[in-house]
Amino acid sequence: MSREIWIAQSQDDTQVALVEENKVLEVFVEHQSVQMLRGNIYAGKVSRVVPALQSAFIDISLDKMAFLHVTEVVSDGRNQTHEGNPPIQKLLREGQSVMVQVIREGMGQKGPRVTMNITLASRYLVLVPRQEQFSLSKKITDQEEIERLKRLLPDVSAASGLGLIARTVAEGTSIETLENEFDALVEQWDEIESGYLQDRTPRKLHEDLPVALRTLRDLLDSRISRIRIDDESIRDEVASFIARFATDFAGELGAVEPTLGHELESGLAVETVHDKRVNLPSGGYIIIEKTEAMTTVDVNSGGNLGQKDLAATALQTNLEACVAIARHLRLRNIGGLTVIDFIDMGSESDEGRVAQKMKDLCATDRLHCQVSDVLPFGLLAVSRSRVGLPLDASMGSGDSEASP
Repeated sequence: MSREIWIAQSQDDTQVALVEENKVLEVFVEHQSVQMLRGNIYAGKVSRVVPALQSAFIDISLDKMAFLHVTEVVSDGRNQTHEGNPPIQKLLREGQSVMVQVIREGMGQKGPRVTMNITLASRYLVLVPRQEQFSLSKKITDQEEIERLKRLLPDVSAASGLGLIARTVAEGTSIETLENEFDALVEQWDEIESGYLQDRTPRKLHEDLPVALRTLRDLLDSRISRIRIDDESIRDEVASFIARFATDFAGELGAVEPTLGHELESGLAVETVHDKRVNLPSGGYIIIEKTEAMTTVDVNSGGNLGQKDLAATALQTNLEACVAIARHLRLRNIGGLTVIDFIDMGSESDEGRVAQKMKDLCATDRLHCQVSDVLPFGLLAVSRSRVGLPLDASMGSGDSEASP
């Protein structure tokens, strides 16, 4: 099925939506007054090393210290991820200068989480300058293409000592295109590294792309048939981006549509993205609630009377709930742990069908998900990567801080 990307600009924010068959799949929001940090690179200084947490707090010139875990420390060209590696107090010292990148926005009283394993993403490649490693997106499944890219990446890097990751859209891309993109990424990295070496005062060294261009970089593929925009200046930026980085884009870049923002708002209203209750096709419903530690989802049969017995009703409602839950995890950008309380089922085979349905649906998510089997008492757990802010936070008041 073809997809569209909608970009709506207002006085307060920019909203970008991935739309399929007029249904909103994902929404990305960036407020003018809220500084988004993920992907930004900073010169930092170690403020405190905490051996008990195997972590350090890094001053990156923000109101709150950034959090660096020992597994995100890069020393001698490798992450400290294996048991037996040195403890953090032997890797870092207070006052030491470090270059770090934000991998998770700060929330509440927590500052942003950072890594020393810097990455620079472009459309086809991700540059990993501090580790000479070569890997591919897990979503590339064609074995011949996997072997081709595995052979090409070391040639593209050309013994530079820099690592590379091939993104999903790199499938079928020529070595010339990859080499050109690699050269541009190396130039960008040299500029960042030079700035850090010249002045290690805590400050921002590199800012990731704005939300509109970042979404195009990450989501523009052969399934996108049209890009719709309501602002002339953003349309010009998008046109320039396509001309430089996406010359293979065969879809349509539409003319400016001033009413697109209202159309997107209407689409989100239909999806009830701010409501706890989401109705299911056969009369059941789910209740989505967030707590400090996790998100919980309660599945209810409600007015579902379409089946002859309770077991069939429970199975039908639970399968419909799987579709709604997977959809709203993406739409609301819910990360971390989600625990689902399904209606009790009468057999292990029904439980297996529901668990497999949830796994199949989450496998299509662009973010990494782990799904358990159905646990005792009808519970099932989903762990989804945290990337960016949840939709309710990003669409909230522009006065709130993304990175307190």
